[in-house]
Amino acid sequence: MYIKELEIDKFKSFANRVNIPFEKGFTTIVGPNGSGKSNIIDAILFALGLATANEMREKKISEFISLYTNSKEASVTVVFDTENPQEPELRIKRKIKKGSQGYNSIYYLNDKPVTLTEVHLVLDKYNVNTNSYNVVMQNAVFKVTDCTPRERRTYLDEIAGVAEFDRKIKQAT
Repeated sequence: MYIKELEIDKFKSFANRVNIPFEKGFTTIVGPNGSGKSNIIDAILFALGLATANEMREKKISEFISLYTNSKEASVTVVFDTENPQEPELRIKRKIKKGSQGYNSIYYLNDKPVTLTEVHLVLDKYNVNTNSYNVVMQNAVFKVTDCTPRERRTYLDEIAGVAEFDRKIKQAT
């Protein structure tokens, strides 16, 4: 499974709707400082519910709506290619909207409203969760290059999925 496309609408620095296609394989996002690279990663984490507002450099949910528009809502959709002919595409969307009693956050799975728990259950099937290294942030790259060999082995075990088996073995004994 891989991210096939990212649809961003009025999220953070993206005032207009943007579709970003991703090719299968290793993807990097490059550009000058201030071009919105981090906001693309934040958009993915936001839609999948894998990070808090603070981890995405914001204090509250209202700050995810672009300041460059007068809109009261924003949304991000992550489209996955599951590489499975029975279910070729998985669409996960998160929309925030200002209502009469504050901001509402709504998740969608293939265009049907669902809870965050339901989104995480589907993502867990593909080993996409907060404990995995599906998205490697810039500071994490520096951590790996600057760490001790033992720490590097721990990171690599997590990335490869070996650490999960080690935890299960410890639980069984």
